[in-house]
Amino acid sequence: MKQALEGLKVIEVGHMLAGPFCGTMLADFGADVIKVEPPETGEMLRGMGAFKDMWFAVEGRNKRNITLNLKEPRGKELLKELLKDADVLIENYRPGVFKKLGFSWEVLHELNPRLIYLCASGYGQTGPYSPRPGFDRMGLAMGGLTYVTGFPDNAPIKPGISVGDFFTALFGCIGVFTAIYNRDIVGSGKGQMIDSCLSESVLRLQESIIAEYSYDGRIRERVGNEVKLSSPASHFKTKDGQWFALSIGGVSLFEDFARLTGLTYLLEDERFNTGQKRVENGPLVNQIAADWFKEHTMDECLELMSETLPCSRIYNAADIVNDEHFKAREALIEVETEQFGKITMQNVVPKLSSTPGKVKWAGASLAKFNQEIYGGILGLSEDEIKQLEADGVI
Repeated sequence: MKQALEGLKVIEVGHMLAGPFCGTMLADFGADVIKVEPPETGEMLRGMGAFKDMWFAVEGRNKRNITLNLKEPRGKELLKELLKDADVLIENYRPGVFKKLGFSWEVLHELNPRLIYLCASGYGQTGPYSPRPGFDRMGLAMGGLTYVTGFPDNAPIKPGISVGDFFTALFGCIGVFTAIYNRDIVGSGKGQMIDSCLSESVLRLQESIIAEYSYDGRIRERVGNEVKLSSPASHFKTKDGQWFALSIGGVSLFEDFARLTGLTYLLEDERFNTGQKRVENGPLVNQIAADWFKEHTMDECLELMSETLPCSRIYNAADIVNDEHFKAREALIEVETEQFGKITMQNVVPKLSSTPGKVKWAGASLAKFNQEIYGGILGLSEDEIKQLEADGVI
C-alpha cells in the first residue's frame, strides 16, 4: 500500500524540537526525510529525556539520518547537492544563523526554485525579538498560555511537555502542505519560505482571549481546573487516591450527573437550577462533587459515569500503555531499536483510510545512513567518504 507522501524529498536540518517533529510527521506518511546532524555529537534531542537516544528513537523514526559539518566548505557543498532536487527544507536554527552559513532564502531559491523552505524559531524571522534565543518555555510565556495556566493565587504553570514546540511543528506542517498545493496543484511551480514560530503558534490557540481584551479590556486570569462555562467541571480525587476528570455542560448532562450520583436535590436547589446559576456557584458545585468522589473508587466512578457523562481517569504512562481503547485502535506500537531492543511508542496520527502512515524504523544511530546517502544518492566512492570522515566533514 502506497503512502500519501511517497516521492516527497525532505531535508531536515533541525534540532530539539519543532523542526524534527515536523520532519517526523512528514516521514510518518512516507516522505523521504534525510536528517542532517553534526558529526560526533549528533543533534540535541539525542541527549534529552531519561535515557540517551530514546527520545530520538521516537522523533528520529522513519528518517535517513546522516552527519554533516555545515561549518566546513565541503559540508556546505554537499548540503547544496542534496537540496538541488529536494521538495522541502526544514531548519530551526536561531534566525540569521543559517543565513550566515551561506543558506539565505535567496541562495536557496536560486539553487532550487521549487524548494519549500520551512523555518521554525522562537519569535519568527522578522521583528525586534527575532534574534533572541527562544525555547518552548519562552513561546508559551509570550504566547499567553502560561499566564492562564495554573491556580489564581499561585505562579503560572508550564505544561509538563513541550507543547509550544509541537504546536509550531504542526503549524509548520500546515504551511508545507499549503505551499505544496500552491506549487503543484494551483500550478505556480515555485517554492516559498514558511515562517513558523513558537510565540505566534501558541498565540493562535488562545481562544477569544485577545478579542475579549480588545472589546472591554478584560484579561483572562487563571482559574485552576475549573471553567467558567460549565459546572461541575474539574479534576476530582477518588477514594483510592486517583484523579478523575469531569466536565458537565448543559441541562441534560447535569440532570444525568445528579441522578447517577444520587445528588438529585441539586436539581431543586435555587442556587443550581439553571446553567447560569451553576456557573456562578461553580466552586460550591465542584466542592459538592469533590465530597462525593472522595467516597467512591476510580473503578466505581468509571462504571457509573463513563457511558453517560464526559469523564475520564487522568492517565499516566502506565495507564496509557494498558488501556484497552488505545490497544484496540493501535494507538501504540512496539518498534525494534538498535540500543533498547523493542520499545513502545506512539503510532502515527491521524489515521488515513487509504494511505495510512507507518513506522518503518526507529531513530537510528548517528551516521547510520551516511553510506546510503553519500554513496547511493550523491555517488561518492568509499574512498571519498572515508576522506570526508577523516577531514571532519561528515
